[in-house]
Amino acid sequence: MRPVERTLATTQENLQHPGTGTPVPVPADPGFDGLHIYSVGMGSEPSSVGDFDGLVGAAIVDGTGVGGSDGSKEEELLFDTDMRFMQGTFRGTDGKRHDGTFAFV
Repeated sequence: MRPVERTLATTQENLQHPGTGTPVPVPADPGFDGLHIYSVGMGSEPSSVGDFDGLVGAAIVDGTGVGGSDGSKEEELLFDTDMRFMQGTFRGTDGKRHDGTFAFV
């Protein structure tokens, strides 16, 4: 099993058993359709994992490109992403501290 497959399998197993080290998300952001993520900026919560202590990296990347779906007509396309990583310790649903690495794209 490749590392990514192993990580996905472990995550799926943890989600099926709530007494495990499944992370608790940060509270929902009512200004962002109730998603458990906040805009990147001064004074905002950069992590999507609650009770988290560690490193967070975030990047907002946007721009334009040219393309088309049928290959004959080109049009300007917009590109807008919010990418983050988190690495550190968190308190899981089992109440214990766990080490973890997370990504959000």
